[in-house]
Amino acid sequence: MPPMKTVAMVLFPDFLMLDMAGPLEVFSVANRYLKPDLHYQLTTLGTERGLLRASNGVQVQADLHIDEAAERYDLLLVPGGPGAYNQRFPELFGWLKKAVPRAERYGSICTGAFILGHACLLDGYRVTTHWNYTERLIKAFPKTTVTTDQIYVEDRNLITSGGVTAGIDLALAVVARDHGKKIAQDVAKVLLVVMKRQGGQAQFSPLMAAVSPQETPITR
Repeated sequence: MPPMKTVAMVLFPDFLMLDMAGPLEVFSVANRYLKPDLHYQLTTLGTERGLLRASNGVQVQADLHIDEAAERYDLLLVPGGPGAYNQRFPELFGWLKKAVPRAERYGSICTGAFILGHACLLDGYRVTTHWNYTERLIKAFPKTTVTTDQIYVEDRNLITSGGVTAGIDLALAVVARDHGKKIAQDVAKVLLVVMKRQGGQAQFSPLMAAVSPQETPITR
């Protein structure tokens, strides 16, 4: 498969910082192990000109406004965050409808799936999102098959991930497909993450919250 060189991350108000930073860091570290002509070229695209405030309050300056975006990107990603499921961005939805057909692959991290869903880009696909929002995604987009117990899901040219740090798993999977498992393992070692998690995201479900917070011999 030809190397994937251009990766664009679309940013909007109230996006989740880690959804952006995690995957982009994977591609950035991968460049350390790749020949220069195989490097990932990373770009952030903003729905607004100027600074965009993430959900943690940090402000980010996107490289380009979506109106200035390149004609085509090899991978087009959308992060999650409160803005993804609580707000509507008609301009972004319209832009995505035009940009995604030109991309080799596209995807979402965490609740970014809601952005793709509102742009009618999930219909007929199998996807996932943060475990806490799967029911909401199912109700919002009935033409989509939502998987609830996987860290990430690949369906044809669409790749979606579970919550937050699962975006790192998604990016590692992309690197492994593009450049082989060895490169992806090297990146995982640098980031101190496992190449393949044991179990799906359901292990982080509300059942885990039922564990007593008090220190006891059993919890120790």
